[in-house]
Amino acid sequence: MRLFKITNVKQFMNKLLVEGAFDSFLVSEVLIKTGNSYVIDGHLNKDFFSEDELNVLRSEAESNGRIFHESLSRFSELKPLVFSIMKGKKTPVSFKMSFYLAEENVIKLLASSNTSFTKGDIDGLSIIVKYSEGELTVTSTASLKIFSLDKSLEKYFDDMVNKFLTSQEFQFEIM
Repeated sequence: MRLFKITNVKQFMNKLLVEGAFDSFLVSEVLIKTGNSYVIDGHLNKDFFSEDELNVLRSEAESNGRIFHESLSRFSELKPLVFSIMKGKKTPVSFKMSFYLAEENVIKLLASSNTSFTKGDIDGLSIIVKYSEGELTVTSTASLKIFSLDKSLEKYFDDMVNKFLTSQEFQFEIM
């Protein structure tokens, strides 16, 4: 687990909500506190979709080189809603966004790492973006389905998040 303090909040928010830096990530939850509190659950309600609609979603994902996630939405799908809640003249009191690395990116990460873990060993590789009291932080976390004292996956994911933030030209300090 590594904590990154974002030093240019305005630039980060623009890349998050306008430019799409996080569009390929899966979303488990978004909490936004403005004049009201909003909770967006990123879990798909399969009962809402017909089998044909789910097949279209699967086909679209595959045609874009992605794996369709059966239970979580991509941020690109929820971003317009999040943006509409957050836009305005006043900054939100706080927000928290819980992102997960998509399966195709977990597979790539494992292929490029020196770890012995498999996709089946991983419960989730997540990034938590949190804004509160004028401070914006990004936290990387790795959780496993198995018990292990081996921290190589966690370290590799922390380094990957560091590279991701750097490649997006985010300004940050490692805490």
